[in-house]
Amino acid sequence: MSLDMRIAIPVWNGRVSPVFDVARTICVADIDGELGEPNPRAIHALNPVRPVSTLTDLGIDLLACSAISAPLASAMSAAGIEVISDICGSPDEIIEALAAGGDGLEGLRSPGSRRDPKRSFVARTSRQGREPQSSR
Repeated sequence: MSLDMRIAIPVWNGRVSPVFDVARTICVADIDGELGEPNPRAIHALNPVRPVSTLTDLGIDLLACSAISAPLASAMSAAGIEVISDICGSPDEIIEALAAGGDGLEGLRSPGSRRDPKRSFVARTSRQGREPQSSR
């Protein structure tokens, strides 16, 4: 099955922003499940007063970030945006890992993180009745 989604990654200095709550720009990419690869990326300004609205207006399905406050994560969830946190690295690395069905996310965990981002991603796709694409 296809896994089409639009993802957002907060960026700062070419890497994932340390904390989503204070991010000012996001990298947005569409993942085409039929091809198992991402489409071109775009950089957008993030409204710091209305970050959830900014993401919903852009049609974001999934936010991959390093850290996010509990209230903002809850607001994202209420708006239908899945959040995968404790991720670090470049946006390209994260986008490629998500396009491969979560393969490689484990290597992009933030230092000291005990969460398994691939398990979260695979659980998300399973709940939606989809199977993540694999690069194998």
